[in-house]
Amino acid sequence: MAAMNFNRWVARFVATYRNSAARRFLSWWGGELATFLPARLREWFVERRDEVLLSREESGWLLRRSDAPDQVETLSLEAGAEELRALAERMQRSGETTADIVSLLPRGDFLERRLSLPMAAEENLAQVIAFELDRQTPFRADQVRCDFRIARRDPVAKLLYVDVLLAPRTRADDLTTPLAAAGIALQALDGRDGNGNRLGFNLLPAEARAQRTNSALRLNLVLGAVCLVLLVTVMQRSVAGRAQALEALQAEVDTVRVEAKQTAKLNEALDEAIEGANFLASRKQEHPVTINILRELTDRLPKHTALVRLSVNRGEIQIQGNSDEAASLIAILQPSTTLQGPALQGAITPDARTRKEQFLIQARARKIEQEGANAAAPKS
Repeated sequence: MAAMNFNRWVARFVATYRNSAARRFLSWWGGELATFLPARLREWFVERRDEVLLSREESGWLLRRSDAPDQVETLSLEAGAEELRALAERMQRSGETTADIVSLLPRGDFLERRLSLPMAAEENLAQVIAFELDRQTPFRADQVRCDFRIARRDPVAKLLYVDVLLAPRTRADDLTTPLAAAGIALQALDGRDGNGNRLGFNLLPAEARAQRTNSALRLNLVLGAVCLVLLVTVMQRSVAGRAQALEALQAEVDTVRVEAKQTAKLNEALDEAIEGANFLASRKQEHPVTINILRELTDRLPKHTALVRLSVNRGEIQIQGNSDEAASLIAILQPSTTLQGPALQGAITPDARTRKEQFLIQARARKIEQEGANAAAPKS
C-alpha cells in the first residue's frame, strides 16, 4: 500500500513538472548554456531534438527537417522502399546532428479533444482518459492510437484540462506500415497543424518507437563517475591525512614518553637524595654529634679530671678517665644536654702513678632537636 501511494505521488509530481513553467524555463536555460559548449561535447551532453517530418501527400512522400524548414524533399508514392529509406537516411544526416524521423498524419485522419476532469483523476489519468474516450468519442480505447498532455490546472474549480489526440488504428497503421516495411525507424507519430508542423503528441506505443541515444543517461553516467572519483579521492586524502596525523601524534607520544622516563629517573634520584638527607638529618637529630659531646664534657668536667677514652657507639657513651673526685662527676653530668642517665660502672680505683681515682661512666646520648644539637652547654 505504501509503495502504491509513493508511486502515485511520483507520477503526480512528474506530470506536474512536465507541464510546468519551471520545466520550460529550465529547458530554455539549458539550451542557452549548451551553446557555449564545443560541438563534440554538445553532442554528448545536450540532447537535440532535430526531426525529419515525413508526411504522405497526394503528390507523394514529403520530407523536411524541423531545423531547416526550407530543406524539403519529395518522392513519388510509386518509388520503391529502398529509395524511400535512402532519402530518409540522407535527410537524417543532412544537419548538424542525426535527426529523428516523425511521421505526420493529415488533418482528416485524427481527432483532437480537450477534456475537463477532476484534479483527483491525475493519479490514474491514462485509465480515466480511456474511459472518457468511450463516452465522448465514437471509438473505444482499443480502436485508436491515443496520446494526451495536461493543458492547464484550475485550482479554484479543482479541474484538470487535458488535450487528447487520437487516431483510428487503421489510419495510423496505413501510414506506419509501409514505412516499417522500408526499414525506416519512426520516433513518433503525430498530427500536423495547418502550417504542416507537428502538434507535439506521439501516437506510437513505446515498444514501436526507435531507440535513440540517451544523452541524459550519458551525462548521468559521466557525473556519477566523476562523483565516484571525487569520493575515492576525498576518502584517500582523508585516510592519508589521518595516517599522517597519527604518525605525528605517535612521534609526539614517543618524545613525551622519553621525557617522562627521564623525569621519572630524575624524580627517583631526587627521592633517594631527599631520603638520604632526611636519614642523616634524622640520625643527627636522634643523637648528638660526637664533637658536641666532647665540647660539653670539656666545658663541664673540672680541670682536675682527665679523660683517657671516650666511646660513642649507637647512642651508648662510655667515658673513662682520672679525677680527684670521681664520685662527684655524676652530679656534674646530670644537667648535660647531650648525655642522659650518666652512672658509674664498676668501682672507683686509685691510680698509684697519678694519685687520682680511675672511673668509668656509662651514659646514653640524649635525643635533642637540631637547633639544640649545636647549642653549647654552660660551663661549671
